[in-house]
Amino acid sequence: MNTITFIDKNHVGNHPAVIFQPPAVLHINKFAVAVGLLWQPLRNDLSLKQQAKLASGNRHNLDLFRMAANSKQVGFASSREGYSSNMLAGANLFDQNISEDSWLAAFKLTEESDHWWIVAKRYGAIYQDKVFDSSKAAQDEYATLINAPDWERKFAPADWNIKETEDFRLVDALTLNQHLGLKPINQTKGWLVAIPLVLALIALVILAGSHLLETIESRNVQRPDSEDPHYRPQVEKPWVGKSRIGEFTHICMEMMEELFFLSPGWKIDTLTCSQNSSRYLVSASMKRNPAGSTGFLRQFAFHYTGNDIAIGCNGECANIQKERSIPDSPSREDEHLWQAGKVDRILRERFQTLHADIHLNHRGPRASVQNTAPPTTISSRHDFSIKTRYAIREYANLLGDVPGIVPETLVYKPSNNLWLLTARIFHHIEMPRTSET
Repeated sequence: MNTITFIDKNHVGNHPAVIFQPPAVLHINKFAVAVGLLWQPLRNDLSLKQQAKLASGNRHNLDLFRMAANSKQVGFASSREGYSSNMLAGANLFDQNISEDSWLAAFKLTEESDHWWIVAKRYGAIYQDKVFDSSKAAQDEYATLINAPDWERKFAPADWNIKETEDFRLVDALTLNQHLGLKPINQTKGWLVAIPLVLALIALVILAGSHLLETIESRNVQRPDSEDPHYRPQVEKPWVGKSRIGEFTHICMEMMEELFFLSPGWKIDTLTCSQNSSRYLVSASMKRNPAGSTGFLRQFAFHYTGNDIAIGCNGECANIQKERSIPDSPSREDEHLWQAGKVDRILRERFQTLHADIHLNHRGPRASVQNTAPPTTISSRHDFSIKTRYAIREYANLLGDVPGIVPETLVYKPSNNLWLLTARIFHHIEMPRTSET
């Protein structure tokens, strides 16, 4: 094993030495610390294996993971790069000794060679975790990052001569917690996927039950009087041309991820997705912190998304948007709609079983309806919404069998990890013929 010992100039007494094992493992006493992990926002619509494959890029075989302390990020690593199970995730080990939410640090890892570790957090999220093999590369990276506003503390070696930085020993900064080790993705414990699996099983049972119920009910439905061969009720179909609920949720989450970036000096307040007759529209609303710069945000946003950003509120808020055409989907023109009572009964029972936070409000037909010949089947609807902090896609899938459903919005609040999904569920009321006198 090729290892390099780092003896700090101030190393005295009981402070342990740091032994660096290239490319990215530290040994401190009996602990092995992994640095340079690939940190990603945790996606509840994908398994860890799927997310690792999606995030891998040129880093193949990402077979190890560690959740971040805030549980909103996951760090991936590859055993082919020298990492192994139970190594501590280095970027997770600072919280006890650096209590601030936003900090930037540079640490030299060896005296014999020129290896450096740049690590940072912004607003509690891991922002940088990377090893550099030259002081020039490390200082260039540090110089780029330090220009961002809102750093509450900055750490750098004294001989870098950077103002307003602290010289902090690496061994003093880390809290070595043996419970923060890497785990194999293929041996992920069941609790990481328990909720989606339970929801999927419930969905199968519910879909089978609702299909049976619909079959039974259809035998008892009395068809309208159609002695007149020209009798063809006119039907409103607000769902025509709109995506189904599962497709809507999937595409919205993809587009939200494209706009979810951490910009120094700004916080994402809300991500919102909606659709009209021809396109999806996702917007990210952002709020400025005291040291935020609109110019820096504009450059940062364009770099990450390729889109310009709109500044408002006298420079205190901003909004960035992306659009996507609605893909061709199977026709929804022949939906066999449920009656209002069936919508209310099935959805309340279904989501109450899961203790889900739903709202279901019945809206009647418009009061301005006129009797027509032939009669017009007029839309009434339920307004549906659900709030959850996890598995929003699984909840959307539980609506996949509901005919006449039109997704309205999907909203995400990063500050509390809260999702809000709203939709309209249409049913029909047949206006009876009026007898002539």
